[in-house]
Amino acid sequence: MKYGILGILILCIWGCGKNKVKALAAATDVTSWSVYVDTPYAQEYAVKYYLSEDQKASGVQDIISNRNGNIQILSNNGLLVPENGQQFYSGTLTPDISYSPMATKKIEAFSEYKDHIVYLDDTHVFSNAWAGKIQITHGLENPKLLVGGDDFHFLVYNGEQLAYLNQNGQELKLTTETGISQILYQGTENRFLLVSPEKIIAFVPGEPLKEIYVGSGINCAALANEGTKIVVGTSKGYFYLGENKLIENVPWPEIRTIQEIDGTLWFGTTWGAFKLLENGSYSYYSGERWLPGNEVVGMAKGPEKSVLILTNNGVGSIKTDLMTLEDKAIFYEKQVREKNIRYGFNCSVSKLPNGYASAVMKHQPSDNLWTAMYLVSQLYRYKVTGSEEAKQNAYESFEAMERLHHITTIKGLFARSYERDHKVINEKKPGWQKKELMSGSPAIEWLPGEDHSNWAWRTTVSSDQTVGQIFALTAILELVDDQAWKDRALECLDNLMGYIVDNDYYIIDVDGEPTLWGKWNPSYINGFPKNVGDRRLGSSNIIGFLQTAYKFTGKEKYKTSAYQLMEEQGYLENLMRPISQIGHADNDELSSNLSHEWNHSDDEMYFLGYFGLSPYAFTPELQEDYKKSIQDHWQAERPEKNALWNFIYAATTAAEDFDLDNSIWFLKNYPMDLRNWEMQNSHRHDITVLPDNFRLQSTKELLPLTETPLYRHNGNIFDLDRDGDGKQLISAGDTWLLPYWMGRYLGVISAPKKKD
Repeated sequence: MKYGILGILILCIWGCGKNKVKALAAATDVTSWSVYVDTPYAQEYAVKYYLSEDQKASGVQDIISNRNGNIQILSNNGLLVPENGQQFYSGTLTPDISYSPMATKKIEAFSEYKDHIVYLDDTHVFSNAWAGKIQITHGLENPKLLVGGDDFHFLVYNGEQLAYLNQNGQELKLTTETGISQILYQGTENRFLLVSPEKIIAFVPGEPLKEIYVGSGINCAALANEGTKIVVGTSKGYFYLGENKLIENVPWPEIRTIQEIDGTLWFGTTWGAFKLLENGSYSYYSGERWLPGNEVVGMAKGPEKSVLILTNNGVGSIKTDLMTLEDKAIFYEKQVREKNIRYGFNCSVSKLPNGYASAVMKHQPSDNLWTAMYLVSQLYRYKVTGSEEAKQNAYESFEAMERLHHITTIKGLFARSYERDHKVINEKKPGWQKKELMSGSPAIEWLPGEDHSNWAWRTTVSSDQTVGQIFALTAILELVDDQAWKDRALECLDNLMGYIVDNDYYIIDVDGEPTLWGKWNPSYINGFPKNVGDRRLGSSNIIGFLQTAYKFTGKEKYKTSAYQLMEEQGYLENLMRPISQIGHADNDELSSNLSHEWNHSDDEMYFLGYFGLSPYAFTPELQEDYKKSIQDHWQAERPEKNALWNFIYAATTAAEDFDLDNSIWFLKNYPMDLRNWEMQNSHRHDITVLPDNFRLQSTKELLPLTETPLYRHNGNIFDLDRDGDGKQLISAGDTWLLPYWMGRYLGVISAPKKKD
């Protein structure tokens, strides 16, 4: 029976190592693997509405909505309403002209009362609800605050006096008190709470004022637990009245407003907003992924279970949709086809110079790798769902990758990328190796295309490009039914690997010299100290490449080469070296440069390459060795909760424990908005930052991906901060669709099941 790199389940159960893993029957029995049942979950995203420059200059005060879904923002220049906002397409805020008689009124405050809006102007308390019958003269000069009490009674404050009025305008109580910044009505106690920076006073109609808390630094207060508790916000955190224990370990302690919305406490601060979760941790919303500005002015419950956050720059509406993982996949599938497909390539980063509607797709230094990952995701999708669209997507990407082989002038040498009418240029001047090494950017050399004069192709292909090519070509050979396509993939694979073997394990560029990173020769690999990661990585990759080539071509030279490298050059020992031994080395400049920290791009090369390592092992004994090496690497990666690493680990080792729950967490937490917004977390008080370390792990526990900079599989998922302006869009084709459809293909994620 055929067992292949991507026909994973078959391999894990019935492959060449069957007898060796018989004792682990439970781990290799598909029925013993945990399966996530894909039912709808709550997925958050934001819709933003920005203030104009004039509106920002005049300032905003508060936000509110009513039972009809009407949202209003109180500015210093009248009422505003949101206009034309939707996901990815930001809206604006425009003057509210819905009730023309209100245009001349000077609205000083508003308040939500019995699901409607009640307004305070310089003469009246009034509402447009209840047939407009609420029209109460308050008699105070320069009123500032308004709140409703029991039975249409209202409390109005002007900075010095409190007027307690009934709906007929009868003044029930007039009290003097200065310094009040906020008024709350606590219905469970039938009392008003007067909040000032130094104290909280209880006002019960018919009784004298009573101080219930005296302190300092009070910024705001709110009712919690269905009105039975009082939570107080300060510049150093918050506390519950009666407990008086300051809670400081919050995302940002300078709290300006608090609201309980649908049973959840939300806090607005001078650096974003956060909500309190049931487990005592927080979800943090800052940066333009969520909010137009970070200085929160007000918050309110919005329509359709949204949360409205008013900031100094506009309104962020935090929305929640119920969706399955497949729903999320379909969302990303559409986005990738619209914004990230160039000549069939998966353009991993598209520019958005004129907003989300624009998408400028240019050649990428790693077109091979990103496209391979998208291509394989579509083949998995096709095998799982039978989607002809997915099959066509994969074929179009294969044609793009196949042309990378044909456009060059040397058989076996493939291109980094190609472009129509591109300038032929060569910046591969003397010293290019040092420049490429230090900058991290490949040398730029474009040459005329072999297949058409209008096209140019980019040289200096590298090892990560080779990983991508072999990953994609093997997927075609394993998963495609069309023999003609398989033959084309086999030709590319044989030419590529033949070129590498015939050139002594180098990729020789058009100038007759090895590319900087296309090197697997023993003098290069073993030239590194044993603790330098490139020695382990290069050995692992080339053995996997050679095993794959032998598997599909049957040519002995590939098998012979693999054994020579393992037995005579120590490549088996290299790839088996424990990850714990990998670290920094100062033996030479290259080793020092490559080992000053863990290179997370290596993880991508390792894991994609593992499909050619364990599944295509020449012997059961080698397969067991490879599994140990893969498991050792995976154990180091577990804190990252990466679904792709977890699923590849399961696929290539038949492991039962592959952190399915964390994988689902990864897929659910991955943000819907894939633009490169600036994200900051190092200022937070609710996290403990670890000391500097080789693996660049900043915190013990990974923060939710909705709160951190955008993560791609070649980056550090523990990054806390990153600049960005929202003018780039990364592709979900490699970051999310590959692990999701791989999980579906493995059977560890079910087809969607809608709840009633």
